[in-house]
Amino acid sequence: MAQLETQRRRGFGCLVFMLVAFAGLGLVGLGLVGLYGAAGGSADPLHEVVESQRADAEGKRVVVIEATGVMIEGGGLGSPPGLTRRTLMLLKHARTDDRVKGVLLRLDTPGGSVTEADLLHHEIQAVREAGKPVVLLMGDLCASGGYYAAVAANEIWALPTTITGSIGVILQGLNVSELMARHGVQDTSLTSGPNKAMLSPTRPVNPAQQALAQAVVDELYQRFVELVAAGRKLDEPTVKALADGRIFTARAALEAKLIDGIGHRERALERTKQLSGAGPFDVVRYEAQPSFFDLLRARAAAPANPVMELADALATPRALALYAPPWVGR
Repeated sequence: MAQLETQRRRGFGCLVFMLVAFAGLGLVGLGLVGLYGAAGGSADPLHEVVESQRADAEGKRVVVIEATGVMIEGGGLGSPPGLTRRTLMLLKHARTDDRVKGVLLRLDTPGGSVTEADLLHHEIQAVREAGKPVVLLMGDLCASGGYYAAVAANEIWALPTTITGSIGVILQGLNVSELMARHGVQDTSLTSGPNKAMLSPTRPVNPAQQALAQAVVDELYQRFVELVAAGRKLDEPTVKALADGRIFTARAALEAKLIDGIGHRERALERTKQLSGAGPFDVVRYEAQPSFFDLLRARAAAPANPVMELADALATPRALALYAPPWVGR
């Protein structure tokens, strides 16, 4: 009995210790958040930089948003907020701010997930529907999913050296089944149906399953074509003649009516002001302010490993509107 009572006391003591420890960790976390706020962090993820200000602007402003990277959201520890999530947040803020009369969106991306590109296209349309014109200025590269999003803007401008186009969809995948067979390795996965492991890299290619996957690619491609046709006021046969995955220089894109003009930032900004109505305007640049936990994730992240990032991107087949290896620009 004495031994049992001793064990109970020890167990109770361990429980009390764990509760105190968890409480201490909570206080430390609150203290760190407080220190971060005191050091200049903010609960507001948006940071505004005034580029130019006019005394007679009466608060009216044109907003500049710069977005660079691949449209593939990270989800693991150490993954920074993705291009799409940041840009959607900034566009929404511009859409709901009555002071904002127009938006210049500078986009530099090889594309990425079809869904991410579609979300960005949808939000650009929402900004326009709120009565605020959007001019999209392409950066060094604005292709595939980048162009998918761009066609939602009122006008598309490119730098003289921009590469764009690559209109199309790819469902990426690798097949290593022959390599596995050569080395005596078998895939013993169990599935609930014959197509559950469709496009598995460890099983022989199945023509019937490839046809199913091709149907998915074709449907997503058709939506891409329709959005380009609507955004650029072109008929679908004209778009499809251009939408074979080829890339365009800025001059070739202008000749094909895929963009509206060629110029640098100041010209695109002036055009944004012209479309935004009666000025003058203040010019404000939006930036995404990293949260405390974003900083923790970034600090914990290991140095980028292109091979591992490619392996991660190829781990599950996904539909991409992408012109570049998946790790470029991350």
